[in-house]
Amino acid sequence: MTATDEIETLRAALHAGRSEWVLAAARRLLADAPDSVDLLEVAALAAERAGDPGLAERHLRHLVAVDPDARWARDDLAHLLLRRGQADAAEAVAKAGLVHDADDPAAHGFLGQLLVQRGRLHEGAWHLRMARRSLSSREAAALAPALARAMLRIGHLDEAATLATEASGSFQAAILAVEVAEQRGDADAAETAFVQVQRLANGRDVTLLAARVLAIGARWREALATLDRLPDEAAGAALLLRGRLRERAGRYAEAWRDFVAGKARLGRVYDRAAMDEHFATQRQWPAGLPAATARGDVPQPIFIMGMPRSGTTLVEQILSAHPDIRAGGELPFVAELRAFAGTLLGGDAPLAQTIARLRIADRHHLPAIFRDFYLARAAVHGRGEGARFFTDKMPLNEVDLPLIRLAFPTAPLILMRRHPLDVLVSMMAHDMTHGGNCAYRIEDAAHHLAGVSALVAHYREHLSIAPLVVRYENLVADPARERARAMAAIGLAEHPAQADFHRQPRHAPTPSHAQVREPVHDRSVARWRRYTAELAPIMPVIAEAIRRDGYTV
Repeated sequence: MTATDEIETLRAALHAGRSEWVLAAARRLLADAPDSVDLLEVAALAAERAGDPGLAERHLRHLVAVDPDARWARDDLAHLLLRRGQADAAEAVAKAGLVHDADDPAAHGFLGQLLVQRGRLHEGAWHLRMARRSLSSREAAALAPALARAMLRIGHLDEAATLATEASGSFQAAILAVEVAEQRGDADAAETAFVQVQRLANGRDVTLLAARVLAIGARWREALATLDRLPDEAAGAALLLRGRLRERAGRYAEAWRDFVAGKARLGRVYDRAAMDEHFATQRQWPAGLPAATARGDVPQPIFIMGMPRSGTTLVEQILSAHPDIRAGGELPFVAELRAFAGTLLGGDAPLAQTIARLRIADRHHLPAIFRDFYLARAAVHGRGEGARFFTDKMPLNEVDLPLIRLAFPTAPLILMRRHPLDVLVSMMAHDMTHGGNCAYRIEDAAHHLAGVSALVAHYREHLSIAPLVVRYENLVADPARERARAMAAIGLAEHPAQADFHRQPRHAPTPSHAQVREPVHDRSVARWRRYTAELAPIMPVIAEAIRRDGYTV
């Protein structure tokens, strides 16, 4: 029997379900031909089907080493790693494939979908677009839902709607059409789109989506009635929505139980020890470092910082109503800059310790490179195009204030403050991963808030970094005064459109998207008073932050 005949026999046996026999036979043959691509392929397939994914991975990695041009092997390896829960390794394999073969549409498509799933929307969208350029219209349409999901979360609703239409007829596209209408606050369009979801559901549970549709408009009590019928062991997202609706109905004790249970169902973990170590390291940031000069040839960032749910979206919406300011949203560029700076300075210690190397003569130029790295990332994603400024409102960027000041020593810094107890209640009511997943237990959220508050106070006292502080309560009580303060810090005259910020067509892709389509109101002020008993255990943790920010209980 020839080698080709042996391979065909193994493939036929594998097709017949004899995976263990095939695996044993392939391994015997590999002893004599360890670099046979065909044998390695069959052995990998047989190993996974026989329940040994680790062996399948080893065979595929060997195959890729033997034949670097085997696109399908890299793709299979990346998918195998993802199925095994090794998302980082799967991402690395896909990236290595693109380094070797920049035009591989399968690698671009896989990586794009993976990055979107992992919340890295801009990079994911880029890879999805690269994949779609090289695919047939039918194959490109298969990637449209993932790209639409990225555009929806970035806030480009028109493009998301177009992509959902391109993939029309699929269950995912129908869901996307509902979500676009939901983000626009269009209850009628959402209900119409939901009819298609029901038609394509084919037994899949769409209870939560039905409740979300009802909750958009005046039918929110129907949504609550639907969710009230769910068991307390329901999914986390359903419990959080039910909690928010129960709060709206005045059922506060039940609402808090839903918030706590919903967060527990989501299962994300906060590494308190690692975060404490990071905060302690940031306190070692030295003063007197060289800083970059300002560039006048490109749009400049306005940094809007603060805890999640502190009012950063509201401030961004007000500022970006000015024709010279574009809304950037929650940009990941400061976190990327931190990693980039660490690489340039040598990753042998935390950045706050290695940053002192800037004092050495041949490192003085690095702050300008930090600045240009950030601005290049912004330019690639079209931030600030056609304007003088763009906003970066990533929550908790204040932790990296010293690095921001090195790269942008004159950039406007606006720090939002809101009563810490209101912040914590709102964080508990929503699914958000900011702050290293601190928002999934009230104890962790309080711990993180207290740590950030103390760190910002340290920066002010020891590094003289003093952002403009805007208190949410002052903003809703006297928006004209706070708007004037912010615009003075930016150095622009106010524009009449900023008083009617809620009328601008721009969509804010955050949990506050509905609120910022309304005029300023104070309905969320002192929300914490409904939960005084539930908040009592964390009061000692945040007492100093409450005092420091000028609030009382």
